Amino acid sequence: MRTLLHALPLPVLVVAGLILLQAACTQTENRIPMTTADSASLHSEMYDATIYSYDGAHKKWMLKSEVLRRSMGDTGTVLAYPVKLWLYDSLGRPNSRVLADSGHTNDARDRFEVWGNVYVKNQDSLEVKAQRLSWSQKTRKITSNQYVQIETPKGDILRGSKLDATESFSRFSLTGDVSGKFPNFKQRAESEEGFLQ
Repeated sequence: MRTLLHALPLPVLVVAGLILLQAACTQTENRIPMTTADSASLHSEMYDATIYSYDGAHKKWMLKSEVLRRSMGDTGTVLAYPVKLWLYDSLGRPNSRVLADSGHTNDARDRFEVWGNVYVKNQDSLEVKAQRLSWSQKTRKITSNQYVQIETPKGDILRGSKLDATESFSRFSLTGDVSGKFPNFKQRAESEEGFLQ
């Protein structure tokens, strides 16, 4: 019984052998597997997470969130929702608490922007409601160009836009569309304590 190899002429077998030998000896390029998906659509998520930031031994802020999402195309920005953020003074004491539907921080973690049903309460029980606020560690200020409402512990209500405030809200200004309600204004202004006490 003759096989197929015996039926082929010797030159054909030699050429076929050389082709197989060349294919086996050709160096293949090792490639890193890559996805065809856009890297902006890829992300990693952490659930029920807490992030802390310190300045030496003093806590600067603490962020708690149900979901923290980081885009794989932008390794620095972190999106959080919902936001529960505590800001601390230079001695590490809590001075403000911030709640919001969503927020994000930059790669240096020295800026926050929060939006959607923003609520802030400082150590003096001053309450702030807004749709969007931004915090900068460098200036230690909170700003907003959108509508903001501030209610003091005495019941004063200030409304307006273009907020510029210290991070503790110990000082603040509204310079756009300002209005307000000041209960017992006359009595407080004429009292020995004065209106601003």
